[in-house]
Amino acid sequence: MANRWTDEQLQAINVEGCNVIVSAGAGSGKTAVLTQRVLRKIKSNIPINKLLILTFTKAAAKEMKDRIRRTLKKEGFNEQLKLLDSAYITTFDSFSLSVVKKYHINLGINKDIKVTDAALINIRKKNIRFHL
Repeated sequence: MANRWTDEQLQAINVEGCNVIVSAGAGSGKTAVLTQRVLRKIKSNIPINKLLILTFTKAAAKEMKDRIRRTLKKEGFNEQLKLLDSAYITTFDSFSLSVVKKYHINLGINKDIKVTDAALINIRKKNIRFHL
């Protein structure tokens, strides 16, 4: 996005005092909006490793991290750049899994739990039915 933000995007970038969910269709600029929001927080002296930044896809998380890295380098935020690799920029699934693994005892489940792709689950279901 060439800084031609909609009113809604500007609101998501600039709103303070609350968490923000950016929900929109593919190609609408969600990653760009979230990236700008994160950069705004960083420029307000909030360490990036104190933010929780979640996306739905690994590609979006990687793209966001890459955009943030480029901007931090370009604008000389060297301390923030050092913190970037320890920042929580990941998918909802990955973050949720890390929480479940951390508190597995409290949840009464095995810590080796894994997230399985829906397509893989369907294949396994078909194989189980076939073998029965």
